Amino acid sequence: MHSIDRKWTGLAVGYQAIQSFNTKLTAEFGRAVRVGHEQQFRKHLTEWQKKRRVFFALVAVAPLSIIALCLTAYYYRDVACIIIYWAVLVLIILITLAVAGRQYILEMVDGKPVALRVEGQVVDLEGRWWDSLSPQELAVGKASEKGNGDFLALLAHSLPDLYSARLLSDSDLLLLGPSGIWILIVESWSGTIIKQDGIWKQIQTMHAKLWRKRYEEKTHEPGPDDQWLQQKQEIVKTLEEHLPERAWTLNLIQGGVVFSHPKANLDKEHILGSTASFGPPKAWVGRIRQAPAVDGFTLEIQLEILDTLAGGDSQPTISAKDEAERLYQQAVEELRAYVAKMVK
Repeated sequence: MHSIDRKWTGLAVGYQAIQSFNTKLTAEFGRAVRVGHEQQFRKHLTEWQKKRRVFFALVAVAPLSIIALCLTAYYYRDVACIIIYWAVLVLIILITLAVAGRQYILEMVDGKPVALRVEGQVVDLEGRWWDSLSPQELAVGKASEKGNGDFLALLAHSLPDLYSARLLSDSDLLLLGPSGIWILIVESWSGTIIKQDGIWKQIQTMHAKLWRKRYEEKTHEPGPDDQWLQQKQEIVKTLEEHLPERAWTLNLIQGGVVFSHPKANLDKEHILGSTASFGPPKAWVGRIRQAPAVDGFTLEIQLEILDTLAGGDSQPTISAKDEAERLYQQAVEELRAYVAKMVK
């Protein structure tokens, strides 16, 4: 799954640009990289062949030394004990060297360099682009107070790269993929969670003196299911206004509330009248993975929707297209240096 920071804009245009740059890099440097790899292979093969000849010459000489010592012991019986001692000592040294240099021996016997076949793109420019769009806090493994970091990390680990996720706020997560548009409200509540008389309650067990227990009840208004409905209505309104040609995607909106805390106890018998689906993180991951794909809901359309829904963010934005151009220029410089190094 791709995680996208809220600061990025122009995702659809940036994605088209990175695809174009990938094709351009292959056209410009594909042949040069192949020629460089061929020259590098021939150089490594020649060096390996020289080392191999020296190795087999030493292998041939080593037994001769033992044979020579044995013959000397036969003809000079007066000092045979000393000569045999040296023969045994040389044999031990040779065996020790063979054991210690096992990896080197295997390389000389069966370590012939293999020619690398360069096919397709010469640099994973698209992969670099997606990596640069990721939120920094997710990249370094930090979790927000709302638990979004942990849930995002779980999604990134569980979902393929066909999915893209973006935080809309501290607790609102937007996930788009082949199965549709997922709005997820992430709440890090611990303890027993219930909903009675339209009010969500969080009941925690507190330990007092003398091992006595007391219960602390906390109410949450508005509830996360009401927040989900409100977020859905805002998204529907924004898409109808700014992306009317994609109105058919409104039927793909789904999702609900994620209770991300590991000590959250969802008392389903006492959660009455919830206006949105709810569950723990792993249950949501399973539901998303099992959801069927929607024909025609391509990655380009998904990025258009992400661009449109990010329009109201007040923080400074950075063009994803400009980032694609920067990565392309960086890759050009790297490939030039790489090819120059290989053909030396």
